[in-house]
Amino acid sequence: MNLYTAPDPDNIERLNVEPVNARRNRQPLYAPRKKVFPKRAEGRFRRFKWIVMLITLGIYYLAPWIRWDRGPYAPDQAILIDLSSRRFFFFFIEIWPQEFYYVAGLLVMAGFGLFLVTSAVGRAWCGYACPQTVWVDLFLVVERAIEGDRNARMKLDAGPMRFAKLRKRVVKHSIWLLIGVVTGGAWIFYFADAPSLLVALFTGRAPAAAYTTVAILTATTYVLGGLMREQVCTYMCPWPRIQGCDAR
Repeated sequence: MNLYTAPDPDNIERLNVEPVNARRNRQPLYAPRKKVFPKRAEGRFRRFKWIVMLITLGIYYLAPWIRWDRGPYAPDQAILIDLSSRRFFFFFIEIWPQEFYYVAGLLVMAGFGLFLVTSAVGRAWCGYACPQTVWVDLFLVVERAIEGDRNARMKLDAGPMRFAKLRKRVVKHSIWLLIGVVTGGAWIFYFADAPSLLVALFTGRAPAAAYTTVAILTATTYVLGGLMREQVCTYMCPWPRIQGCDAR
């Protein structure tokens, strides 16, 4: 005996189903940017941030110029990555390629230290010592000095392009580009004798790789620190994906 009864087609409920990623349901990957005009902050945390900024920038720009006597037939630059001889000099430490596990160990320790600091006090790295934060702060110093504080910058940005606005923008972006050039130049000084390379750069005798590196770092510093700013943290930085995005 057949117990199966065919359903009545008129009594079947029909649902309109569409893919969750249908075109009309898709959200844009990138939200339109809303310009941020930070106001000048005061207080002990801001003062501490100025100190960290001065220390980190000072180390980056000045470290290649520190001398360290290693005796004859050895470079006297305290911090030097000698690619031709495959050696890394750090004051009294000399590391060869077969000893790279020391550097790897330091990087692992730095990574664990970053997780530990973040777990203990929140996003201290992002707020104080991240290179993006430091250079954005430096660019904001230039912007405030030329265009004024928050209200003045908002008024200038909303106003028409007149000579005064054009002049301020040209001066600001020129200084930003100069900071980018100095930043790129400081980086290449870690890979050669800094005084000799500086003379070679200005006399046109430096290797093509040096000029290319300076040009690339100038562009990235200018774009990331001056134009993109917080978008780097939102779309490019992997750190918010690793940890919670709440800032304590």
